[in-house]
Amino acid sequence: MAYTKKDHLMRRIQNNYDDFKCSLRGVSREKLFEAAPRIAAVTEAYKFLTTVYGWDEDGEIDFFLLFSDPLTIVADEWEDYRGEMASDIDGVLWDIGDGALAEYPLEKSVDNYFHYINE
Repeated sequence: MAYTKKDHLMRRIQNNYDDFKCSLRGVSREKLFEAAPRIAAVTEAYKFLTTVYGWDEDGEIDFFLLFSDPLTIVADEWEDYRGEMASDIDGVLWDIGDGALAEYPLEKSVDNYFHYINE
């Protein structure tokens, strides 16, 4: 079986989720309680991206592969939408655009590429 871009993205999202869970180790119960909305947003985004969403468009996969932490991008947007009582995480993906390129860390190789083409 060939390793696809989607496989690469799923592995990255899994690593992002694992890193997030590790960041919660040793956090006090009070801090965990305060972080409950964030934990829920990250977990919901992770489950959606890895089990529900189809990732049918290569361009979309390529876009999210630009980032070192695509899970955080979706979780941030989802957390904002949840505050507005939105119920469809699928709609969140449509609102993530080129602005994310300036706001979130890129993969090192991609960052070097953008630096090179912008010189």
